[in-house]
Amino acid sequence: MGTKCPLIEELQRKIEKTYALDTGIINIEEFVIGNKGYKKFYAKEKIKTVVNNSYSRSQVFIRDIGNTLKVSIYYPDELIKVLEDNDPRIGLHDDNIDACASFVEELDHFLFIAQNFKLNRPFSLLELELQANVTKYLVLKYFIALQSKSIRLSKSDKEYIRHHLFYKRKYDTDDPSERKRYEDAKIFGIIYTKYIDFLSHEDRLRDLRKFSRMTCSSKIRHIQSIRN
Repeated sequence: MGTKCPLIEELQRKIEKTYALDTGIINIEEFVIGNKGYKKFYAKEKIKTVVNNSYSRSQVFIRDIGNTLKVSIYYPDELIKVLEDNDPRIGLHDDNIDACASFVEELDHFLFIAQNFKLNRPFSLLELELQANVTKYLVLKYFIALQSKSIRLSKSDKEYIRHHLFYKRKYDTDDPSERKRYEDAKIFGIIYTKYIDFLSHEDRLRDLRKFSRMTCSSKIRHIQSIRN
């Protein structure tokens, strides 16, 4: 990615600034592993998988060791290669949008797990999925705005993002509860992202920060109030 700041560092700063997070993470690259690290540390170990992303097996792994939480982000080498060859900061298109969304999703999970652990705040998998859907939408809008050199996206731009994030997604799982979680996070994500698109910049930022600090049930009630 040339002389630019590493993509993961830039997105970490953007996500933390958007939601006013204080994760305390200085060098996030220390927590990232590729294919070699995955085979070394996790391939034969029974460990809790917080998320198993549909794109190239991206995952967040978590271990609770007493008062310490061990969390790693696994990005397959092929996903990183896609983003290195097609930097979304230069252009977002069909060849890199899925890889970019997967990259953002795992990063968002990681940051919110770190934030919630720091605050001793419980969270649910539905909450993580829903929050990541919102973050992915915001980041993809940001990349398209860079590309078009305009902060105001067209209706077709927004629908392009929603198509790739929500409408085209198929959940390859035999677990009914897991499928319902993904479907619920998708539906709630669609409603909420459409809602914040109509807010002013100041109101949007205020609502996003408030939303990120809500419990899962409060998030759902907030979205249901919007829909009603």
